[in-house]
Amino acid sequence: MYNEQEARTITVFGEGAVKVSPSTVHIVLSVISRGTELAEIQQENARRMNQVIQSLQKAGIAETSIQTIDFQIRPVYEYINGEQRFQGYEVINSIRITSNELSRTGELVDLAVKNGANQIGSIEFTMPDQDEQYQQALVLALQDAETKMITIGTSLKLQNRPIPMKIEEQHTSQPVAFRAMAMADTGRTPIESGTITISASLQVKYQIV
Repeated sequence: MYNEQEARTITVFGEGAVKVSPSTVHIVLSVISRGTELAEIQQENARRMNQVIQSLQKAGIAETSIQTIDFQIRPVYEYINGEQRFQGYEVINSIRITSNELSRTGELVDLAVKNGANQIGSIEFTMPDQDEQYQQALVLALQDAETKMITIGTSLKLQNRPIPMKIEEQHTSQPVAFRAMAMADTGRTPIESGTITISASLQVKYQIV
């Protein structure tokens, strides 16, 4: 069935973005131990992780800001001439550090590595409350859609300005995590927080009148 109203519509997409400075950093790091004697590597792993945590607390990181997020014990196998051979065990203990002192990120990473951490899983800069900035991005997205519609309407020489009849949000943005692997301790690691881009996207359907 022919729908005259549907035939006289134009759909455009609008995008908007706001850049803000992050307020919090989350650092995920691990102590990974391997060996053939499970009890020994468990003890060694626990010793090193306790040393990492104690060093962070001495540096001013509160106990509540250090959280264990993963603990694994798994067998390690190696394929030799097509045959699977048992090589021992791997113990992985991972914690997440949360801090509002972004300028100390590199210092904390170096401190953890110096005291036993041997893998940095991720470093993520966030801004917990993004609602106000997202609302600003939505306004910019709607303005972008309006600008596009005006351009289209002018090109088509429409007599009347199209009326928005349906607006749909397309997605919300998430902070991008900075990922790194811990290597040798060669002085303070430079890690910059930069800015977070909070974006919004709208699909706007206009009715041509």
